[in-house]
Amino acid sequence: MIRRWFTKKNKSLQPAFETPSSHSSLSLCTNATDEPDPVKEISHFKMRLKEFGIEFSHLVSSTPKDVENRQQAIRVAEEISKDPEMRNYFLTWKRLPLLHHESTQHQKHTMKKQREYITALTLIFIENYQVLLQYVPGTGGKH
Repeated sequence: MIRRWFTKKNKSLQPAFETPSSHSSLSLCTNATDEPDPVKEISHFKMRLKEFGIEFSHLVSSTPKDVENRQQAIRVAEEISKDPEMRNYFLTWKRLPLLHHESTQHQKHTMKKQREYITALTLIFIENYQVLLQYVPGTGGKH
């Protein structure tokens, strides 16, 4: 469905790395009984969103109203979070990798409008926020 492409002329990717926060997010967001602490998890998520220039309060307005568009955004976020090269680009440059959708121009426009929502979902999948994953439709609380 989605084909990725990178322009390596101007910007070369550095070797794959994980940010310090991605390893420590699980330990920061759990309490002594190894259950996720919703307050810590949401505050950590807010902090990560700010690194990407997104306010937590803007997510409601950027969430697609159409179920089909929402599911498409979830699929895009899952693909970015699972592919090491795309995940590295996302974490390094703090923006979505260039995506080329093979369908119509209308769908490309929809993807641009959903940038904040896709970024938030990608962070949820990469950081493995257990509490927030339960609110992502279609994941069943697991990723």
